[in-house]
Amino acid sequence: MKKILIVDDDKIFSKVLRDALVAAKPDAYEIVSVYDGEEGLAKIAELKPDMIVLDIMLPKLTGLEILEKLNESGVTIPVLMGTQFADLEKISRAVELGAKGYIVKSDYSLEHIIRQIDDILKD
Repeated sequence: MKKILIVDDDKIFSKVLRDALVAAKPDAYEIVSVYDGEEGLAKIAELKPDMIVLDIMLPKLTGLEILEKLNESGVTIPVLMGTQFADLEKISRAVELGAKGYIVKSDYSLEHIIRQIDDILKD
């Protein structure tokens, strides 16, 4: 089973994404959700997930700050960044920091997001 960590302060989005992933591939993923940046950083160290779905705007630490800390530590877990708004500066920064993909959550269907997750995990 692949471990996916969802770090997003939108609890409804986290639950809907988790449920969609489980429905799409019931035995493929172990999914854990946390709701702020500090929890996310702690869970990354604890779980060592195969992939992270990371919101850009989080309480306590932003998604970009988490990416910076992962880079400083030499951690190379694939990250799919997400946000509610297209912000080219933040998208560029996330890619510079090594994000494997970026989604504006309101612009994509769950099926599209799941395909992106599958593609990232195949690499």
